[in-house]
Amino acid sequence: MRLEKITEKNIEYVLRREDGSLRRIFCYEYSPSYLREMWEVCGISCAVERVIDPNPRNHGLHNLMGRQVEVCSTDMLEGTQGRRRQDDLAPCGESSSLTACGCPGLPESGLLPCRDGKDSTEAALVITSDYYGEAFEKLSMVPGLGERVDTVYYFSNQETEYDQEYRRLYRERELENLILFRSGPHASSYVKGMDFADNARALYEYMLANHYNEKYRLVWLGKHPEDFGRYEGVKNVEFLSFDWSVSRDKEERDRYYQALCLARYIFFTDAYGFARNSRPDQVRVQLWHGCGFKTRVNFVRCENRYEYTTVISELYAGIHRDIYGLREDQVLVTGYAKEDWLFHPLEEEWKELGLPEGKTCVFWLPTFRMARENLELLNEYDTDSQTGLPVVDTWEKLGRLDRLLEDLDTVLVLKLHPFQDRGRLASVSARQIAVLDNDMLADRDIQINQLLGHSDGLISDYSSAAVDYMLLDRPIGFTVDDVEEYRESRGFVFDPVEEWLPGTEIKTFDDFCRFVREVAMGVDSAWEKRRELMRRMHRYGDDNSCRRIVHALDI
Repeated sequence: MRLEKITEKNIEYVLRREDGSLRRIFCYEYSPSYLREMWEVCGISCAVERVIDPNPRNHGLHNLMGRQVEVCSTDMLEGTQGRRRQDDLAPCGESSSLTACGCPGLPESGLLPCRDGKDSTEAALVITSDYYGEAFEKLSMVPGLGERVDTVYYFSNQETEYDQEYRRLYRERELENLILFRSGPHASSYVKGMDFADNARALYEYMLANHYNEKYRLVWLGKHPEDFGRYEGVKNVEFLSFDWSVSRDKEERDRYYQALCLARYIFFTDAYGFARNSRPDQVRVQLWHGCGFKTRVNFVRCENRYEYTTVISELYAGIHRDIYGLREDQVLVTGYAKEDWLFHPLEEEWKELGLPEGKTCVFWLPTFRMARENLELLNEYDTDSQTGLPVVDTWEKLGRLDRLLEDLDTVLVLKLHPFQDRGRLASVSARQIAVLDNDMLADRDIQINQLLGHSDGLISDYSSAAVDYMLLDRPIGFTVDDVEEYRESRGFVFDPVEEWLPGTEIKTFDDFCRFVREVAMGVDSAWEKRRELMRRMHRYGDDNSCRRIVHALDI
């Protein structure tokens, strides 16, 4: 098999048979943005039979461009899948017939025809992914596929076209003393505030505070550069938009790609595809969100996608090597940059939040259950909770909890996950319960780790925030009423996970109230288990993670 790019010169050959009718198109790797752009550019939505993807969480029917498309497993590439039913999909508009727009069904013998005579032009396999090179390598390893397919095509979207153009332009240029930062998920899943947050931001602020901008240009990629006017005039500090990667304004594109192509170091939290074509002398570092309890939902080997990642201990170094497919030398045990914030909580910003008063403060950070609208993300699972919360799942229980907190002179600060839909809690009226959501903190430019130092205890579930919080050596409660659902839908890196939770298990509402009461009374019943796990889950217990990161990279 050979890999060939879809271009204006070969598009008609890729799409059509000799008689002019459309060939069947099978796409490899499910990316809604890629598929939409390919359909708009090439006009082949009716010809796409199915999308093949190795990630089981993507399998099923998806609504794209006014039609339903099935995403199925890579088993079909081995040619063992039989003909589908006529009513499985709706190829165009509201039609449920496979032949309504001239799209033929699958052959009886399998997914793709044999490579002989006329059959070789019956179907085309098109990679729709940023990492088309890696995808082609995977396809090359599918048993028997090379006997039925001589050419695998890939669609190059607009960002990839620009990226390749600028890479060629800067290929011979020496790298600059420039450090590039980015946080948050892919641009298509943008959430306010997450583009200037987390470990990347903590490291960025450390570098500013310690005058790294005297030697390096510090460039941040966010959504709206105009939101960062407070940094105007700071030497060697610049904010660019990640949307400029496809800007029609050449000046904006030039600024974006000059930074991307010539940065000596590139730091990111989560999304890393934007740096996929970096030069060998560029250093990419995945700072990630945290070391928690949940496993990765799909395995993609990241050995060639970035040079380093940071973790908090040797235990997690092994875990991250396994679930991200990294070499031992790629994992740096430094601690997480944002853990430094825990030891220095914000004072004025804390007062300005206007929280209820109490002698004791407990934070509750539930993992998200129901995603906000317009996110191309899966919920962990569906919940029947009236409140959208675990354990305290009815309005009646929420009211009882509020009265208990009042009796104990305790405040419960409920911080929702950035992806969480606040709809069910929008009208909560409680004297001692304060609900903080992502937008509220983003408007005030506050990170959650900058507040947790004010708390006397934490309630979490399977989030890495609880592992960070261990550094403060304060009581932690874990809501585990849904542990079986998580085990089935997401899975854990520890088995059984209950043995690795450094705190009190909360299975019922009574357990929840008991934990709150203990914190209010200064009781720390799980301290022994927490401190034992602390020795295994953390190498360090201080506020020097940022310093260790820059030293490990010799910056």
